[in-house]
Amino acid sequence: MTQGQDMPRWGVVATVDEPAALVAAYVAHHLSIGASEVHVFFDRPNPEAEALLAPVDGAFIHHSGDDDWARSWRKKRPARHQGRQKYNATRALNETKLDWMIHCDADEFVSLARPLEWELAKTGEQKAWLRLEVDERCYLDRNPGPDIFSGVFRRRWDGFQDDGLMFYGFRARFLKKGLAGHVAGKPVVRAGRGYAIGVHYPLKDWGSKENDLPYRPSYNGRLMHFDGLTPLHFILKMLRRATTKVKGQPVPYVGSRKAQFAEAAERAADPAELMSLWWEVQGMRDYEADELEAHELLIRPEVKIAAETRALFGDKVDLSPAAFDRALLLHEAELIARLREEFGFDPEPLVSSA
Repeated sequence: MTQGQDMPRWGVVATVDEPAALVAAYVAHHLSIGASEVHVFFDRPNPEAEALLAPVDGAFIHHSGDDDWARSWRKKRPARHQGRQKYNATRALNETKLDWMIHCDADEFVSLARPLEWELAKTGEQKAWLRLEVDERCYLDRNPGPDIFSGVFRRRWDGFQDDGLMFYGFRARFLKKGLAGHVAGKPVVRAGRGYAIGVHYPLKDWGSKENDLPYRPSYNGRLMHFDGLTPLHFILKMLRRATTKVKGQPVPYVGSRKAQFAEAAERAADPAELMSLWWEVQGMRDYEADELEAHELLIRPEVKIAAETRALFGDKVDLSPAAFDRALLLHEAELIARLREEFGFDPEPLVSSA
């Protein structure tokens, strides 16, 4: 899929700190669906991923702070990763020659019904951005699929506050509007207007804090959110958030997300309990999936990310859960050592076997 000369051109930007296989898949997927540029800002060096991306046309390699944080307050590295995400995405938006830029994380993959440029060409000049609504991956089976992108996807449930407890029981405390992760979506933002890009929406300039730019939800694109590519990946994410301390105001996580962090910390010494937590948050019984699907709150798409990655990188990238987890143990060795010291955490029983 390519973008015509007279059609708007768009790209994607992410700040990443993930195993090389996931970064490669992120790039391969977005190039395959029509992105002209995929900007990857490595939050720490990742030689394996950088070597994979270096020969790829359309992939642009950056490093957080490689411009000496020229636009940042006091020209210092933002302490919070959300601040670095905003900085890097805004830098990409300001420097690009494209018409639009999407800001989404390495575990978020844009899905399209039709080429995105078709919708962008029909978007009136008064709209500063489009919002991609979330499809959140969940599981029908405790056993991993053939690759890290297997599963079904649930959607925001606006009636969750009234009916969620009856439907999910005690697991409802881990969900907001039926999702375990964010419900805010991610932005597709016009370039060339001096905007900044926050985590979930753009701002009229770098100093603004108000979400007041005109937008509409996309009717053509959505966001597949893989909130943890494996159970181990999910648990490490929760434990990192539970144990990370930064100065200033706390990150405004919703209560359901804080419940996941707290429960992960509470169960950190018991691998079986951690696996139970993963299933409580992301597992779905067959009859639950059928009921959500009947109300258009769950979809079962054919996810082609593994095939797209293979088409670009051949056998250089292994997207099996077992390979991903083994890479994750190396990539997160420092975090795992800290968690072992603090909680007695042992990742080995959580590693996928397939």
